[in-house]
Amino acid sequence: MLTNFLRVFKFGWQEFLRNIGISVGTIFIMFIALSLLAGTLFLKGISESLITTLKEKIDISVYFKSTTQEGDIFKAKEKLENFPEVEEIDYISREKALEAFKEKHKNDPQIMDALNEIGNNPLPASLNVRASSAQSYAAISNFFEKGEFKNLVEKVNYRQNRLIIEKLFSISALIKKGGLAISLFLIFIAVVVTLNTIRLAIYAKRKEIEIMKLVGATDGFVRGPFLIQGILLGLFAGFLSFMVFYGVDILFPSEGSLIFAELGFSNFFGKNILLFLLIQIGGGIILGAISSLVAIQKYLKI
Repeated sequence: MLTNFLRVFKFGWQEFLRNIGISVGTIFIMFIALSLLAGTLFLKGISESLITTLKEKIDISVYFKSTTQEGDIFKAKEKLENFPEVEEIDYISREKALEAFKEKHKNDPQIMDALNEIGNNPLPASLNVRASSAQSYAAISNFFEKGEFKNLVEKVNYRQNRLIIEKLFSISALIKKGGLAISLFLIFIAVVVTLNTIRLAIYAKRKEIEIMKLVGATDGFVRGPFLIQGILLGLFAGFLSFMVFYGVDILFPSEGSLIFAELGFSNFFGKNILLFLLIQIGGGIILGAISSLVAIQKYLKI
């Protein structure tokens, strides 16, 4: 049985090499499809990671009217501290806000001149609030906009932050759907190309197949080399795709590249390397095998 398998594998390898030009073209198409599929997975994971990171960094800034007494602000702060979802509250007085503003714009004479012309401090006192989860910010925002302190509040910037999060979710969904649609289209093209590659191999060996059947070769022995050929095409395409991703991880480590550090490429690829291996190499083998089986069923009449 092992001898038969080795012979079938040998004939399959010979078919792979016999039409090397067509094989390389087929591998390239499959490589593009598998790489795009893996790239979609990567972009989806990175976008979700980015959203999570931004959620952790985002906060609410509550700006109070200039007439609000500091004691009233502290009362609001004390009540807010009783919220279980609130992690941190920073009070920024009008004086502290003015100092920070001057420090930020000290090299801009136009802004500094305008500030001096105003004379008094135009900046409001504020509370910067960080919560344990993004879902908690709506309740905190309502506390200031609709609660007992609503007449003291000038503005709550929760709406702007929420728009950022929603925009990122939209981009993530677009990446997922768009990338998946293009990947499926290219996979379909890869199946068609592989199917035609096997069809050409079957056509080229039609006389040999007739002779093999006359001397008693089994159907499995005749079909086997074409199945092996398809699997080899998928294996090489998947391996090449995986090595490109692995090469990028080696050549551009997060520690040495600001862009890749921000994207978290190495971290995401390293944590999901087995998944990438399965999708690219395993997916390539399955893609090649299915294409071969369809071609054998359709074109190999024995």
